[in-house]
Amino acid sequence: MVMKKTFLASLFLIFSLALFFTSHPAKAQEKPKGFTVNPFFQDVTLEKDQAVASFNVAITNNTENLVVLKLSVLDFGTLDESGGVAFLGAAENLTNKYALASWLSLEKDGLVLDPDEKQSVKITIQNKESLSPGGHYAAILAKVDKDDKQNSEPLEVAFDSSFSSLIFARKIGGEIYELALKSQEVQKGFIGLPESIRLRFQNSGNVHIVPRGIVKLIDPLGREVGRGIINEESGIILPETFRVFKVPLKNISSVF
Repeated sequence: MVMKKTFLASLFLIFSLALFFTSHPAKAQEKPKGFTVNPFFQDVTLEKDQAVASFNVAITNNTENLVVLKLSVLDFGTLDESGGVAFLGAAENLTNKYALASWLSLEKDGLVLDPDEKQSVKITIQNKESLSPGGHYAAILAKVDKDDKQNSEPLEVAFDSSFSSLIFARKIGGEIYELALKSQEVQKGFIGLPESIRLRFQNSGNVHIVPRGIVKLIDPLGREVGRGIINEESGIILPETFRVFKVPLKNISSVF
């Protein structure tokens, strides 16, 4: 998909957008001082005739204390157009068509971890007829049980006392992919050339997608003088939501 827009009566801003409907985990970070969840992001595909899908989530206790964790599942949705997520309450779960928690089961509802110990929990998705095709979203929530006597010493945790592993499930057999660029805002530099552009996308389908592409700045002679990568961090847009991506533009050569 290619779109043109005249800029300063002499430059043309060309959007070249390619879509890939796959997702990638977040980039590796330094080891935290509290707890490690692996994977933090789980992408699951359910075939139409597949009865169940199972996977493991591992939690490591990087503290110097023995800890007791409570495990639970919650649905989540989009918090705002920046890509943040919000956990949904029990009342909202009943009407949220992209919910997943009701079809999830945990091998156990708690963990007891010694210092530097890692344990895994098996999670199973029941692919029932009531689970509609398209995207469904839930999180495995782990919370330090402060009332348990084994947690006798205060914890120095890098995160809040609750942390999660996000699950993005895609059921095959009726998924709809629809992405549209709804608006664009050029942000000028000091000399009049654009330094970046804000792109606002709408996902009107029923499954999560990852937009990718390139923004090119072309001069009147047809030469590329600037370029930017759309969604370099592989951000996800959930179904029936909007998301804004800021694309920095890098100068490649001088104008004219």
